[in-house]
Amino acid sequence: MATVDVNLTYPYSKEYEYTTRMVRIGMDQERINDLSSDNGFIIAKPKGIRKDLKEPGDSIFSSRFGQSLKDMNPFADRFKCECGYLKSAINNNSICPVCGTRCQYVGDNFSYYGWLVLRGEDHYVIHPALYKSIESFIGKNVLKRILEYKDYKDADGHDIEQTIAERDKHADEPFFGIGMIEFRKRFDEIMDYYSKQYKNKSKKDYYDDIMQDRDKIFTQSIPVFTTLLRPVDPNASSLYYESTNGLFYMMSRLTWELNEFAEKKMKGKSTSEHQLLYDLQVRYTKLCDEIDEIMQGKKGAFRSPLAGRYNFSSRCVIVPNPKLRIDQVMLPYAALVELLQQRIVNIIQKSYNKSYADAYDIWYRATIQPDTMIKNIIQTIIDNSCDGQGIPLIINRNPTIAYGGIMQMFCIGMNDAYVMEVPLQILPPLAAKQLATYTGM
Repeated sequence: MATVDVNLTYPYSKEYEYTTRMVRIGMDQERINDLSSDNGFIIAKPKGIRKDLKEPGDSIFSSRFGQSLKDMNPFADRFKCECGYLKSAINNNSICPVCGTRCQYVGDNFSYYGWLVLRGEDHYVIHPALYKSIESFIGKNVLKRILEYKDYKDADGHDIEQTIAERDKHADEPFFGIGMIEFRKRFDEIMDYYSKQYKNKSKKDYYDDIMQDRDKIFTQSIPVFTTLLRPVDPNASSLYYESTNGLFYMMSRLTWELNEFAEKKMKGKSTSEHQLLYDLQVRYTKLCDEIDEIMQGKKGAFRSPLAGRYNFSSRCVIVPNPKLRIDQVMLPYAALVELLQQRIVNIIQKSYNKSYADAYDIWYRATIQPDTMIKNIIQTIIDNSCDGQGIPLIINRNPTIAYGGIMQMFCIGMNDAYVMEVPLQILPPLAAKQLATYTGM
């Protein structure tokens, strides 16, 4: 289910209860918002991957998304004025003669989108998140047989026996082969039919969830995310590109072929038009599956930042401490003396007039035998970090990437045991006995 209610007790407040709700966005309205705020553009008719790369213009490889590493000045867009006349770090803090604003660091805009737009009055695709829900409600294979258009007559008007036999084989599916266009027109009828066929509660939940976003199901707008997240490397003999580029390119071709049908204002719906629309939907769904594949798993885009080994990390058994706030933990001395190594050595060198070699020796001996001076240094660091909140760190229950498995906390003290003390509230989402701890947030 794509709509989820999440009750949170963080941030902590005695006056308010915070609730987060994730909802689906309407693609058509999102396109309008982007274009009206100059935070997006409509993608033009494709010329071919290599031609689009040489003359990106308004293609899926447009330079509007941002500079690439192969550009002469790949990071120029990270510094600019409001109108974009002044760019690059060399103009940092300079006043633009055109708009009068200061050129300053703005970073990369990952929320800048290109948009593929269908022009035909009957040309719509299904919102990818809702497609998954409809698929779960109706059935994957049943939905596929509904959306894949079947014409029972050939070009000469003769019956296509193979197609008719296939329809008869699925006589219990009254909407077999009606295609994308009729599916949109008869959507409420189809949903009502299958809601009566499936009586169990899980199917009803899917039905209610889908119909709650009835106005977002069909869209003529397909977002194309920035090239900063889908790099391309063309050279004389080969072309290397992130896999979503191939799907975006095929989707752009299908979109403009469908728009040519709309421009010709053909009265009859040809088989090829139905097929183009279905092919576009298939690739749109495949694109979303590809993005899911990129992000999920141990080697996914979400997990990768926390993958591998860290120089300053520790692994602790956890114990509950009901006196701690929801964002507080206490770490063992043995962990803190390792995590804060560089800061401790630096403080010893500067505050006690020691050489770095001597300071390191003092720190090293403290890792073997607890040292009162080192404990005082650690407590001072804790007391003076983040305006008294404590040392910011990340705790992670390996190997999960589930919601609640990674949390940002503050260390407010230390203990002499080899355990990390955690608040009671975070135990259910962690559901583990061991946590990895990382500093540096």
